Amino acid sequence: MPQWLKKTVVTLVAVLTLGTVVPTVNYHSDNNRPNRYGNDGARTRSEAEPIVLVQTKEADTQEAEKRSDESWRAIAAQCETKNEMLAELERFTIKEAESQGMQKFGDNIAGVIGETYKKDIVPKFAKAVTSLGAMTDTETLRHLAVSHNPASGTGERIMHLYDERTGKEWVKFHVRRDHPPLDGYYFTFHYHVKDDNFQNHYEVGKINWGKNTPPKWMA
Repeated sequence: MPQWLKKTVVTLVAVLTLGTVVPTVNYHSDNNRPNRYGNDGARTRSEAEPIVLVQTKEADTQEAEKRSDESWRAIAAQCETKNEMLAELERFTIKEAESQGMQKFGDNIAGVIGETYKKDIVPKFAKAVTSLGAMTDTETLRHLAVSHNPASGTGERIMHLYDERTGKEWVKFHVRRDHPPLDGYYFTFHYHVKDDNFQNHYEVGKINWGKNTPPKWMA
């Protein structure tokens, strides 16, 4: 029944009965009808506006660094001697260098050089880190942290080790693309240290790619 007609009927009944009888009419019965969203006719937020949490690449990186740093701190805290800590640091470096190397390479490059990198490059870099650690004070070793943002494209960065207390970098592990004249492409793995302000390249090893131009990192 239209709303204006309902109101007219109520008024006429009230006049004819001198107000002794007032019929109850629900003017908004259609609006109050329960539905699947709730009795008030309004949808709940969960159904009306689904909330999608988007985690950015930066957030992923920060979370990975946090987990890694906490992991190393827990390992270092259990070491009773510096030699024990250095042995653990070598294992930790191997794990991080393998993981971040594969991330940097991307599927195309990792499928070709991944196993050689793990077998020939990573152990040598881990040994270099251990040697540098032997000349570093124990407290600095306890507070080492590792970056988790390998450079894409043609950038060199694989990972950096730094002092989490100050944010100052300690060792930088990089890879450079070399293309000697009349020769193929090589990936030259090397590191830099803070003692010379990261100026010198300390070579770890090379992996031959071949004569074709290699894909960009993370491709």
